[in-house]
Formats: sequence, C-alpha cells, structure tokens
Amino acid sequence: MRTCLLLLVIAACGGDDAMTTPDAPGGGADADDSARCLIKGDFGAVGSVTGTAGMAQGATTVTVTLDPGMPPDNARDTFFIRLVPNQGVFSGGLAPGTYTISGAEASYNDCGLCVHIIADIRAGQGPSKFYFADAGSVTLMSTTAPIMGSATDLHLAEIDIGTGAKVPGGCEATIDSITFATQ
Repeated sequence: MRTCLLLLVIAACGGDDAMTTPDAPGGGADADDSARCLIKGDFGAVGSVTGTAGMAQGATTVTVTLDPGMPPDNARDTFFIRLVPNQGVFSGGLAPGTYTISGAEASYNDCGLCVHIIADIRAGQGPSKFYFADAGSVTLMSTTAPIMGSATDLHLAEIDIGTGAKVPGGCEATIDSITFATQ
C-alpha cells in the first residue's frame, strides 16, 4: 500500500513539461484559479455573441454576457468594450477598422478602444473584479448601432478600477477569439 501511495505522489510531482507552475514568480495568478479570480483564465474561442450597445460618459459601449452566473446570486461576467472618440486609436473620431491593443489602447487611462472583462457582477452590489486588455487585436465592422466586430488573441490583466493600474500578482485571462454584435 505504501509503495502505491509513494508511486502516486512521485507521478503527481513528475516533470511533465505540459504542466505549469501556478506559483512561478513574475506571472499572474494561475489561469485556472477561478475561485480567486472569479472568471475562467482561458476562455478559448468564445464564438459569436450578441449584446447591447449604449452610451456612457460620451463613449459608445458594447456589453456581452460571457457567463450568466448561477443561483442564488447569478453573479455574471461580461465582455465590455468602450469606444472613446478623440482618444487613442480614435483620435480622429470613431471609425471601423482593425486595431492592435498596444500603446494607449493597453492603458486603462488613455485608451480609445478599451476592452474589459467585468467579473462577478451581482445585483445591488456591482462587480467584484475588473480585467483590462493589454494585448490582442480588435476588428470593428461598425461603430454605430448595431456595433459589430471581432477580437483575437486578447490578454487581460486584473486592474484596480480606481487607478487603472495592474494589480500586483493579480489574475489574468485570455480570449483566443470572439465575434460580437449588438441588437
């Protein structure tokens, strides 16, 4: 019995290169730590989703539910895009096109094309965590209702919504691809 247990422990601690070390220095939280991060770390290929368009503080917004949550509180997660005219890639105004998330677009405080995941939104309480895209690309086919587009290779880092700064040791998420449209 001890030999079987020892072999099981050795096998579990083996050097499989496909495995990652969750506590490795320099990285964010383990991508699969959904209990702490409140979202999946790897959304993969999301597919086509439909959401709503709106206006907030002079910006056009797109809100799409990624996870509706479970009872009793139905804490949902949303994919949220904010298009800010006269800022970042939209310094000349909103326009369809393909945009790389880098430079101003990778800065919460300076972006014109601002891509987020808002995590664990609870009715009457609001969200628990905010994630902001610091890499990837977005193609907008339309910047007016109905807003349509897609995004690929998104990397999102947990941020402090008050300052826009990355949370040290915070969680991270990726979306390989998503196609979105608003009603």
